[in-house]
This record gives sequence, structure tokens and C-alpha cells, in this order.
Amino acid sequence: MITAYLVGDKELSSWLCSIPDAVNTSLVPAITKLGIDLQRKIQEGAPGGQLLAARFRSLNSSIDLQIDQSADGVTATLLRDSGYARTAGYGSTGRVGVKNSLRQIKDTFRRPLSGKAVSLQSHSPAMNVPEHSFLLSVLEEMEPAIRQEVEAALSQAVKG
Repeated sequence: MITAYLVGDKELSSWLCSIPDAVNTSLVPAITKLGIDLQRKIQEGAPGGQLLAARFRSLNSSIDLQIDQSADGVTATLLRDSGYARTAGYGSTGRVGVKNSLRQIKDTFRRPLSGKAVSLQSHSPAMNVPEHSFLLSVLEEMEPAIRQEVEAALSQAVKG
């Protein structure tokens, strides 16, 4: 008969129980850094050298970063609070309802006017907005950096 004894089982159990907290603690700065880098890249330079500010001025200032930490993990979320951010980012086809309104024309052909009032009737024009997904293309571009940063944080957490 062979008898075996496991030496250090309590230490091993303690170490294994501490890994989730260590991983979570190690990932917080890594995910925060990656979220800030992603936000900066989207706002400063979209793929192809086109600046987001030049194409969609209000979208540039509407991108906010939110970091959430819980016992289960850490998430970095980029929020766009502009009313047409989804349409501008992912495109859209279909019809849009335009309400009646009274508008002031202040210039025409780049020449100033004295504020002529124009009545705009309600209508439903067809809309075909192409996709300008700055977020997805920047995420693809950052994929190697994201993998490297997360792997380094996990390695640091496990090594202790």
C-alpha cells in the first residue's frame, strides 16, 4: 500500500483564493489606461488621418469615458451622449420624420441676409447615412496593445 501526503495544501488554497482579487486590482490601472488611450485616439485621429473633430464636431466633445469596477471585473465604456452619435457611427437607412418649423436664413451663397423667415413643412425624407465607425476601426488598430497590456497585468497579478 502507498500513502501520499500533500504538503502545502493550505498555502496553495490560500494563494488560489487570492488570485481573483489580485487580478482585479492589477487590471484596474491597465483597463483605465487603455480606455483613456482609446478615447484619445478616437477624438484626436480617426483612421486614415481624418480627424473626428473635422467630420463630426459635436461627436468629438460628446465622447466620455466611464470606468466601472466590481468584484467580477473592470470595464471601460465610451459613452456618446450626442443625439445622432449612433447614426453617425454605425450608419442608417430609412425615413426620418421632420416636424413643421420656422427657420431664419442668415446667409445664402456665403453672403449675409437680414434674417428671412422660411416655413419648413413636415416631411419624411429617405436617409442613407454610411457607416463611419471610428470606434471599431480604432479598436482593431489597438488590438495588439490591448492584448499586451492585459497579459502583462494578468502576469503581474499571478506572480504576485
